[in-house]
Amino acid sequence: MLTNRLMPGSGGEVGRGSAGEDPAQLAELLVRTARRLQRTSMAELGPMGLTGARARVIRYLEAAGHPVRMADIAAGLEVVPRTATSIVDDLEGANLVVRAIDPRDRRSILVSLTGDGALLLDRVAQARRRTAEATFSRLSSAERTELTRMLALLCGCGDTGGKCVTGGPRAGRAGAKRGH
Repeated sequence: MLTNRLMPGSGGEVGRGSAGEDPAQLAELLVRTARRLQRTSMAELGPMGLTGARARVIRYLEAAGHPVRMADIAAGLEVVPRTATSIVDDLEGANLVVRAIDPRDRRSILVSLTGDGALLLDRVAQARRRTAEATFSRLSSAERTELTRMLALLCGCGDTGGKCVTGGPRAGRAGAKRGH
């Protein structure tokens, strides 16, 4: 049970103490913000026939710039292989990605964007910008910069200059070692 709760109906103001003094309160605020981002994102992506997970795969494939092994998609998105397979199944059914056998390893499947998938990228990027703006518009530029720095540190991507590489291929992954 949180001792420093958000005051009901307060519009997000913190009650006794501050989130900085109570890690559980900080976690609650972060979860609420993440849920708001998710809801706003779904409202933007839904009309495109996408979920957040499907959009992440599309962005991941774009960032790779070449066909990507299914195993590398799962690892890069930090999901189990079966989840990646289900997402790719859905995207393939919508003609947004295509699978092919890896000519260097016939046991592996490569996934790449179709023309329709590539065309959707601009709309996905615009939706992400609108979602982020709706969520972070209350923050000044300096506050956004500081929040980015802190979240990058927590996510383990603090050494990337605040650029989170989740949603795109990561250095050191199996695919990167194989030249994928």
